[in-house]
Amino acid sequence: MLLVAVRAVLLLLLTDQTQTAYASAKSESGSQVIPTQQAAVSQNVKFNLPTQRTFLLNIPSSYDKETAYPLVLSFHGAGGNSKKQQRITELSDPSLRIAGMPFLTAYGQGVNNTEWGMKHIWKGAPYENKTVDDIAYVHDMIETVAASYNVDRSRIYACGKSNGGGFTALLACRPDTSAVIAAFAPISPALYQGTFAFYNCSPAGPAPILHAHGVEDRITEFHGRTPLGGSFGPEPDVRIWRREWAERNGCRAASYPGAYPLPAVSEVHPGAWEEVWDCPASGEVRALTVEGLGHAWPSTLGLDRAGKPNQTANFNFTSQHLVQFFSRHRLVVSKDVEKTRVTEKQELK
Repeated sequence: MLLVAVRAVLLLLLTDQTQTAYASAKSESGSQVIPTQQAAVSQNVKFNLPTQRTFLLNIPSSYDKETAYPLVLSFHGAGGNSKKQQRITELSDPSLRIAGMPFLTAYGQGVNNTEWGMKHIWKGAPYENKTVDDIAYVHDMIETVAASYNVDRSRIYACGKSNGGGFTALLACRPDTSAVIAAFAPISPALYQGTFAFYNCSPAGPAPILHAHGVEDRITEFHGRTPLGGSFGPEPDVRIWRREWAERNGCRAASYPGAYPLPAVSEVHPGAWEEVWDCPASGEVRALTVEGLGHAWPSTLGLDRAGKPNQTANFNFTSQHLVQFFSRHRLVVSKDVEKTRVTEKQELK
């Protein structure tokens, strides 16, 4: 793995001392959204790697080089880009905390595949660009940020939407990336049968998973898609994918032979049902099924237009579920660099 302490070039062209996408978000009607508290100024820095790949890093305004910060890796959907991912996820909202800390967020930038006529895509799909190494890119992102900023190596996380969600699922399945990333959150992931994110999944150990999906999603269908259903091949019913993670992580099943792990189900928001499996703490699996939501990152602001006409939820996934989930999980890094997954005992708000 190429360690990119081979200095990434900081392109401060994009060092917008901006009030982040969250602070300037507009509602569906076009009216300005006024945040509940004054937004702090954060900094966006664009990194240009020696491989010619780029990513966008958001740095909290309170950053102190003497303090180690969590790092979130966030991956856009096919055709998207790092700035759009920053906008729809609201991860740069300065009020957010992971384990009580502000955090660094690296928004990845996918590559094109001219043979398929696809722009800005990730590994783990039939249309992936096989001439580039997205896995090395992820390792390079981590090492590049850690070379310039103080990163808490025990608190590196990954999330993504659509094709970026499928890529996040792939990272959870790989022994190398699951050994350095503490928890994974694929949102409306594009999952394809026969790919590494669905079959031949071999994580380094139990990998905490948080999944959210709209029932009205017509891009990555909640109930899956047959080979005759269009798109890029058969796609699994996401409920099967969830169950397989529960099995993989050793979640409890009934005692009779062949029994599958079954989740406890509760309505956590009107029309939003959360499934929570009885798992070892280090292998937490939970999932949100959102009625009435399309192919969108769940948010009351409706910023993710890929979900039209059903892009608005009645809750904010990032602030009400994602950062809490990440807060519960970290890796313990021993002196010999072996890593063990642990879960925080206390519920961190």
